[in-house]
Amino acid sequence: MIIDSKLVLSDAQAITTSTASDNEIDFGAASLDIGQGNPIYLEVWLDTAFDTSVNTLTISLKDSPDGTTYTERMVVLPATATSSLLTAGKLQKVALPYNLARYIELYYTCSAALTSGVINAFLTIG
Repeated sequence: MIIDSKLVLSDAQAITTSTASDNEIDFGAASLDIGQGNPIYLEVWLDTAFDTSVNTLTISLKDSPDGTTYTERMVVLPATATSSLLTAGKLQKVALPYNLARYIELYYTCSAALTSGVINAFLTIG
């Protein structure tokens, strides 16, 4: 798979506490209807499994009109996914919602400190 570096939200990002993705994606237009036509997908991969077994991880997609103030648009991975179930490999692949604002990011919410987990997240078509 070829991945465009400008479409990467997290590149081997270590998730130990609640945090935003290392990168945001700027679609370049304030009123662009992202997702019309062929779907654009968000793929989330776990490079390295988490060591802890009782904590939970929620991954949310957020968007922003200005790159500063973000609003949650959808939950990509719910908190019911305990870190012991998060083994290395693909975690989730979801189609982006329509009418996203200009900027998007992911937000990783941990119920408590996590260890060893490393995540990759990026956009793809198909």
